[in-house]
Amino acid sequence: MTSLSERQQEAATMPTYADYRKLIPPLTANLHKGQGGRIGIIGGSADYTGAPYFSGMAALRLGADLCHIICDEDAATAIKSYTPDFIVHPYIKIRATSDLAGMDEKKIRDIWAQTFDDIGTLLKRLHVLVVGPGLSRDKKMLQCAKHAIEKAKELDMPIVIDADGLFLVQNEPDLVQGYTKAVLTPNIVEFGRLCSAKDIDAEDQDLQEPAVLKLSKAFGGVIIIQKGSVDAISDGKSVHAVSNEGGLKRSGGQGDILTGLLATSLGWALTYSKDSTNQTHPAASAEKAAMTACFGACVINRECSRLAYQKHKRSVQSSDVIKEIGPFFITFYDKARPNAQWGEAIYG
Repeated sequence: MTSLSERQQEAATMPTYADYRKLIPPLTANLHKGQGGRIGIIGGSADYTGAPYFSGMAALRLGADLCHIICDEDAATAIKSYTPDFIVHPYIKIRATSDLAGMDEKKIRDIWAQTFDDIGTLLKRLHVLVVGPGLSRDKKMLQCAKHAIEKAKELDMPIVIDADGLFLVQNEPDLVQGYTKAVLTPNIVEFGRLCSAKDIDAEDQDLQEPAVLKLSKAFGGVIIIQKGSVDAISDGKSVHAVSNEGGLKRSGGQGDILTGLLATSLGWALTYSKDSTNQTHPAASAEKAAMTACFGACVINRECSRLAYQKHKRSVQSSDVIKEIGPFFITFYDKARPNAQWGEAIYG
């Protein structure tokens, strides 16, 4: 068991509201389009078009300027119809290459070469990549996701991986091994599978070194957000728990909302950790800024879920949670004191 002094030391290192607030770029007339965050999402298969919407809209509603969605060509029209706020890229041509199977292998290779080239070119313009919302387990979709992860690593870009992106990682752990700018967001089932891939007991109740800490260590310091009644966040060095109240209805899409909130927060953290000209606060280390970004995104996700649930109860849907992000942020950022405690900032 941890001693009182160890628990006090852990509490002292927990990200504060002031820490998270410092990451948020103030809106000024000097900003130009894109400085608030340029987010990319790879997902959106023919069968799953809603997930990238929830992820992308959460990113935009929190404050990102631009959201690019890389998807299957058969999903593009549906995703475009949800909102004109996304930039949709139907780079993944599963049907076209399937129709050519056994007929023109050179043309198929050329199509995939162009797809990979287009993805790599787009990633150079972005701050953060999200992998997984609506991805499916189609082998070609997963291959495109794998390529995107590899390119993002080459660009030293933060990566948020969820849903079937985690299926890819559990089968190919080396894909993110040691890449500390990756954030994995497993639910209880996905967490168990990732633990199995690393020979870790997911049910380990060791308070000094819980399973989430062991899993992060096993992945070489990749940030793990173990979603549950309490969200546990670890970078292999410490564990932070986010326990503010959330909604009781678990509608599909709430995990995708978290990935969008994480993407925007990590984009802000990336900018902040590189800002040596910040006159108000010295630039934070990239590691501390990333953990703070993850903590704050989990807090916001749970609070917006709670607010939506209060209004709609059993009928609440993830689209209702999205609607709470903007209004909540007015209280959370615009009205809260810069040095407020989390509870004061959350509840006003």
